[in-house]
Amino acid sequence: MQAVLEKLRERKAESIELLQNFVVVESFSHDKEGIDQLSNVLTEVFSKYNLTIERYPQEQYGDHIRFQLGQGHKQILLISHLDTVYPKGTIKTMPFIVEEGKVMGPGVIDIKASYVMVYHLFDLLQDVELNDYQIVWLLTSDEEIGSPSGKVIVEQEAGKSDAVLVLEPATDDGEIKTARKGGGKFTVAVTGISAHAGLNPQDGANAIEELAYQITNIVSFANESKGTTINTGEIKGGNLFNVVPDFASAEIDVRVTEMSEVARIEEAFQTLRVRNKRTKLKVTGSVYRPPLIRTDQTSHLFHLAQNIGNQINVELTDKMVGGGSDGNYAAKTGKPVLDGLGPYGGFAHSPNEYLWIDTIAERTAIVYGLIRELISNGK
Repeated sequence: MQAVLEKLRERKAESIELLQNFVVVESFSHDKEGIDQLSNVLTEVFSKYNLTIERYPQEQYGDHIRFQLGQGHKQILLISHLDTVYPKGTIKTMPFIVEEGKVMGPGVIDIKASYVMVYHLFDLLQDVELNDYQIVWLLTSDEEIGSPSGKVIVEQEAGKSDAVLVLEPATDDGEIKTARKGGGKFTVAVTGISAHAGLNPQDGANAIEELAYQITNIVSFANESKGTTINTGEIKGGNLFNVVPDFASAEIDVRVTEMSEVARIEEAFQTLRVRNKRTKLKVTGSVYRPPLIRTDQTSHLFHLAQNIGNQINVELTDKMVGGGSDGNYAAKTGKPVLDGLGPYGGFAHSPNEYLWIDTIAERTAIVYGLIRELISNGK
């Protein structure tokens, strides 16, 4: 494996050039044109390999895309995504920059460095006997907004796979992600009655006050011992200080680590009732992303990766994280999932996002070794 790592390190300049080609094609989650253009670029770049390429057309979001190497009846699934959190035009204020071992730019670690990984992986796998396996690389177009259209394809492909390797970035310290919290979003909206705050406040029904009461109840849904958290992230309501507000709403973020908490939280939101009978309450939302729970299968995959890391003098550790990914949906199928296998850096989703360049070669070598081990064990 050391020889493989050295070979990849020698391709650093090529890796940087490839990454730049991907980063300058902006692909904000709500920019279908940009995402589809990125798929076109990927198709062109990867055309040098003998791949089966399939696009899944979408009307509202960008198209999803699937690359397949080999024609076996067994499958190993690699997962990335096409979209980023950066709106079109961000590249002008957050340009692609290389300095002091780092690369900076929108989406460099989340998740475009993974495309460079897979480019090198497919190159390395040209000389590998895949036996009964096919290697599938799936990129969804809407992961950053919860994969409303992509999760179905993720679950379908994961269900057909012996193992799922998610190329999301490792933690800032390089830790593999063996578990993730599930996530949900709820909107709590209150309709009241408008009135003059000085002349006839008794005729009004204050929507903000009712919402405040509801939020104090909702906060109590959290359960620290089970890892369930509640965050009121956004509140809207009222328009003038001297008017009794007739509308208020709040956006609530929920994170869970256990499936049993999903049902409890959803039921708790649906049992909310108004205190002021002259107001009306509407609750929408759900825990839409299930938790990725560390299982014995996950542990087995992680220990395989650890052993490969040891061969190149990289000590791998693991961690549970609060953010979700398409790995959560893949895990729903019961298949073994290992997440956070991608290159890493820091400040993801921010103007200071950066990638440590050398982690591209390091993590590519580890995933390559993992794929070879899975193929060998699956004979």
